Amino acid sequence: MMIIIKLALVAGTVWLTKEIGVWDNPDTTAAIYEDIKCQLNPYVDDLKQKYGSKYCKTSEKNTMLWRESFVEVWNASIKEGFLVVNRFPKYCHRFTDDVNETINQLFNGKSRE
Repeated sequence: MMIIIKLALVAGTVWLTKEIGVWDNPDTTAAIYEDIKCQLNPYVDDLKQKYGSKYCKTSEKNTMLWRESFVEVWNASIKEGFLVVNRFPKYCHRFTDDVNETINQLFNGKSRE
């Protein structure tokens, strides 16, 4: 039943974006984007005023340009990716130990200790 609901949501989203004109040409899509941005801007500013200072704790002196912030986040995610890849052998070893122990329990009826 859930798959039908998910498919209906995807189909409805595709149909709606086609009706709005997102798939027509880049100029139409850019115009739609700018229109949505202008309509949402007052709500975003209101949310920034309410919750931005409470959760973000940024000061005006320590703000970065968007591009600098993006580069910093990109570098941090690449670093984290390499750290995860570095941990793969440990995870693979633990996985093979678990599979080996499960097979031993299945066939021998006892665990490796």
